[in-house]
Parts: sequence; C-alpha cells; structure tokens
Amino acid sequence: MTAPAPLAGALAALFLAAAVLCTVSLWRRRGRHEGAPAAAEANHVVMGVGMAVMVLPATMDAVPPATGAVLFGVLGAAWGVRLVALRRRGRALGSAIGGDRCAAHPTHLLLSNAAMVVMYAAMIPTGGAMAGMDGMPGMTHGAPPPLALSALAAALAVYLLVHAALTVGALVRVPATVTAGGGTGAAAGPGLVGRVVDAPAVQLGCQAVTGVGMALMLLLH
Repeated sequence: MTAPAPLAGALAALFLAAAVLCTVSLWRRRGRHEGAPAAAEANHVVMGVGMAVMVLPATMDAVPPATGAVLFGVLGAAWGVRLVALRRRGRALGSAIGGDRCAAHPTHLLLSNAAMVVMYAAMIPTGGAMAGMDGMPGMTHGAPPPLALSALAAALAVYLLVHAALTVGALVRVPATVTAGGGTGAAAGPGLVGRVVDAPAVQLGCQAVTGVGMALMLLLH
C-alpha cells in the first residue's frame, strides 16, 4: 500500500493496540465457555497483527499475499457458514453495532475478513510493470489491482466507515457509568485492567478507530 511513513507507523500502532485489547479481553474470559465470542476475539487479534505487519514497509512482505488471502478467506467463510446456520435456526443475531467482545457479530466478521482478503489480493503481483520500484517504502509490487477488486475495496471501505460512524453514535448514547463488562460477567475481578478493557469508550472506540484504519488501508491499496 502507498502510505507516508508517519501514517504507516500510526496505523501499525493502532492495529497492534487493538490486537492487545482483544488478547487481554480473551484472556480475562478464558474460564467461560463462550466459543463464538472467543473465536471472534481471536479473529480480531489475527486481523490486528496482520494489518500491522501489512502496513509497515519493513514487514509488508513477511506474509505472502496469497497465503494471507487464503487464511482470511477461510476465516470469512467460517463466519459466513455460522451466519447462515444461525439464520436457519431463527436465532436473533442482534445488532452489528455497539456490541462489546471486539465486535463478535458474524456479519461484521464476515465483511472484515473479506476486507483482509481484498487487501492481500491487491498485493499479489500481476506483472512486472513496477518491478523497478521494488524495495521502495510503502510500495506494493506488480501492476495496480483490477477495477473489480478496487470497486470491492471501495464498497468494503464504505461499510467500515459507516460501521465506525454508527459505533461512535452508539458510544455517545452509552451512559458514562455503564461498563461494557457489567452485563457479560467477565471472569476476572473488577481490577484496573478489567475496568479499562470493559469500558465502552475503549471497546467501542477501538472498534470505530480500527474500522477507520482498515477503510483507509483499503482505499490506499
């Protein structure tokens, strides 16, 4: 992706912070048998690390683009299967906006993983037109992505930006005295780490900012 070094560094720090948040949240609830929310948090950890690695010029080639596309394609397909299964059972999915547990809604996870697939697919070399730019910071290799891929990236970026805006709206409506962990029964006690991780400003704010960062990466590819 094409991004100035300061922006790339800021995005990498943001994505790593989101990965740490979801890792801590996952660890605190390790004693509870919550398969889907735990899987969602683990998925967000992988996405956060993947985006941080992808955005930095020094590490952007650490994961082969085809490997990354396949990995997140499998994860997205798994959430798509879960979404269809829940629909067939008539299960209420609730809103994809404003939930804690690192945005565990299957629809959001399906589209977020699809965004990762698009970003990795755009990095797959398609020719030697830009071979002379190999090694330049912030530059991907190969020709520009096909128009269809660019259109899909733009559509997913719009979704992520809308999701982020609605998440901020949900955060504004949350009373300041409410904590995201208050109704979920977190495994750990109400210590400082627990209060910080479960706070709506952290949970929802992280979702919103990460969504904007992912949208920016899609638009820069």
